[in-house]
Amino acid sequence: MAPKRNKKFAQKRQSDAPNAPATRDPTVPVAVPAPTTSKDLAPPPQPPPQLPGKIEPQEESCGRRCLKYLYNREKQTFCDRTCKSWIYIVAYSIMYLIFLTTYMLIFLYATLMILKHTDFKNVDKINLLTYSEYGIGLTATPTSESSYPLIWYRSHESGDYEKYVKSIDKLFLSRKTRDVQSSLGQCGQSPYGYGSSPCVIVRINKQLKWTGKALNPNSTLAANAPKEVQDWLKSEKRMMWLHCRGYHPYDREHIGSIRYFPYPPGFDPALFPLDVRNDPPLVAVQILNVEHGVSLAVECKLWHEHGPSSVEFVLYVEQEQNKTHLRSSDIRK
Repeated sequence: MAPKRNKKFAQKRQSDAPNAPATRDPTVPVAVPAPTTSKDLAPPPQPPPQLPGKIEPQEESCGRRCLKYLYNREKQTFCDRTCKSWIYIVAYSIMYLIFLTTYMLIFLYATLMILKHTDFKNVDKINLLTYSEYGIGLTATPTSESSYPLIWYRSHESGDYEKYVKSIDKLFLSRKTRDVQSSLGQCGQSPYGYGSSPCVIVRINKQLKWTGKALNPNSTLAANAPKEVQDWLKSEKRMMWLHCRGYHPYDREHIGSIRYFPYPPGFDPALFPLDVRNDPPLVAVQILNVEHGVSLAVECKLWHEHGPSSVEFVLYVEQEQNKTHLRSSDIRK
């Protein structure tokens, strides 16, 4: 009987304590939970809570952003600048334009005043060239007038060398003193030897404030000068000597002889520096016994203390028989 009483007493205690943990029957197996990772344990991200009455901002359109750039009502700006900033920019631009305008007016006024007091009628554009402190250039007419250092014509065709004759005429007409032609012999009278023995007029380019100095006979430069120049140096004249010859040994063999007007050819250093109203002196170079059908390169050098300075040109006189040959060849083509 005791065991039954104890069983009833145990059931009564269990009913009196409902919150007490139930006893596990050792014969019933217990399920073991599967292993988990920290990822599985982390809760999924939740979106932030939205406050009641709050609306998310939407992206503005392109047109609205342009209008906002032109005028921002919140910041009170025009094109991202305040009114004060725009006033500064406009004021600076106006002052800068006033400065540029004043500078240009002063520059133009000074230029016009210089041009007003300069007599360009007596200035040869070819002559007014600039060189180094001691250098100087030469001009050979008619080659320099046409900008091509070539003299080409047919010996019996006056129309071929008419342009060269006109070029020398223009040179003499541009000079204020015409008496220099009398000292140039045949090269001072039209047609200036063209047709048989052409003439070339050589002059020193006009450079203001340039002072020419004669060549020292005892200098190293004089020792390297041609034999003709060394002979001229022995004379009593102190000149800047002009000497012409073939550029290459081949040209010197076929060039024949050269005549100068005046002789010996040179420029008086006392005439320099030249003024705007002065004409540069002239020396005529005449090439005699020109071999027809041969291209000759001629070089003229001015021998002075800081020289020599030189000018070159090419002379080609076509033979009469070549003219017929060329015309017949043109017909065949």
